[in-house]
Amino acid sequence: VGLVAAALFVPGSWELAILGALVLQLSVIIDCCDGEVARLTFTESKFGQELDIWADNVVHIVLFGAITCGAFLHGPWEHTHLPLLLGASAVLANVVSLLLVNHARRLRSRPRQLRQLTEQERATIELMLSNLANRDFSVIVLLSAGFGLLHWFLALAAIGGWVFVMSMAWMLRRSLISRA
Repeated sequence: VGLVAAALFVPGSWELAILGALVLQLSVIIDCCDGEVARLTFTESKFGQELDIWADNVVHIVLFGAITCGAFLHGPWEHTHLPLLLGASAVLANVVSLLLVNHARRLRSRPRQLRQLTEQERATIELMLSNLANRDFSVIVLLSAGFGLLHWFLALAAIGGWVFVMSMAWMLRRSLISRA
C-alpha cells in the first residue's frame, strides 16, 4: 500500500499528491494495526519486527524518490537539479539512519557495549529510538501535499535526515569507534 502511495507522487500533480498522501495515511494505519494485532495476540516475533522496520524504510526511500520525481516534473524547481540533489540526499540520509538505528537496537542486547555510553547518551538514544516509531512523518507529507509544498518537504527531509544522522552518530560514537 505504501508503494502504491509513493507511485502517486511521481507525476507531480497536486491532485495525485493528495491522493498519494491519503493512501500513505491508510498504509500507516494498516502498518500500525498489523503491529498491534501481533502484540495483542502474542504472535510478534523478532523477524516480524525486523521485516516491519525494513519494509517501512523501503517505503520511505521509494517515497522520497517519488516526491523527487514529482518536484522535478512540476513546481517551482521543475527541471532543475535541486530536487534531484535534495532527493538523493534524503534517500542517502534514510539509508545511513537505518544503519545507525539498527546498530543502536543491537546495542540494547549487548550490555557490555552499552556501558561504553554515558547514561545521558543511552537515555537520548532511547528517546530517539522510541520517537522513530512515531508516524507524524506521514501527516507532514499529507499537509505538504495539501498545501502544494512537497518541494519544501523534500528540502526539510534532506536537511532533517542528516541532522538525525549526525545526532545519532554522535550519541553512538563510542560504540562505533570500538567496532572499527
